[in-house]
Amino acid sequence: MLLNLASRLTADRCDTLPGRFAVVHHRLWRYDTNSTRETDVVRWYAADDSGAELARRSPNRQITQDWWRPGELRVRNLTNAYLTSEWLITQAHMQGWGDGPAALVEGLAALATWHNPGQRQRRLATRVLADTSGLTAHPAVTDRAGRRGVGITAFTEQGHTRHLLILDSDTGQILAYEVSTLTATGWRAQIYLLLLTRTHTPRRWWEPSTANNPAAPPRRYLHPRHSPVWLIHQDQPCLASHTDDGARS
Repeated sequence: MLLNLASRLTADRCDTLPGRFAVVHHRLWRYDTNSTRETDVVRWYAADDSGAELARRSPNRQITQDWWRPGELRVRNLTNAYLTSEWLITQAHMQGWGDGPAALVEGLAALATWHNPGQRQRRLATRVLADTSGLTAHPAVTDRAGRRGVGITAFTEQGHTRHLLILDSDTGQILAYEVSTLTATGWRAQIYLLLLTRTHTPRRWWEPSTANNPAAPPRRYLHPRHSPVWLIHQDQPCLASHTDDGARS
């Protein structure tokens, strides 16, 4: 199924949109025993390893604004992540904090929250998944935004934890990622991530001023860290209308 998807994978309109910054808008839920935490994030990333992030976290409605100069996001190494299948597997495992098929699925989802992989890169990722043992493909899975795609599952914890990645059945774009645990009443979600808008833009929400009196930078610079919160929305994966101004959280 995945090899078939890789062979017929199509481009989408985001692939050719201009702008040095890739923009990704995602929403993430984490379910604890007595609470639900939700994060809504818009990220900008450029090939020189610069970027920015606007995030809104609930239930306390906290808003954070992070900004990175060229080179400060080098730890993500996103520019080279899709060079070869071996490199992609290594990067995905680093993002997924482990190895094995479940870490690969998690790592690809994590990469998609920062980067807009093009058609060639998505084909590479789909072939990597097809060549990975321990994964099961499902032809028709619907995410929380009502989008249908191909589901890929991996299991850990002796089959009691399920990792589900959902790909668009035409473009191979990642739509959603879920981690769920098996309970007496069935599968219960622990983490749910939706990839919403993705596009490109020439600038971030904040850029250094070229005037004699430069604009004040954000209060602090935070280097990226593995999110303690993984992310429903009806937006399609690409909204070209956001190209001019970039997306806003």
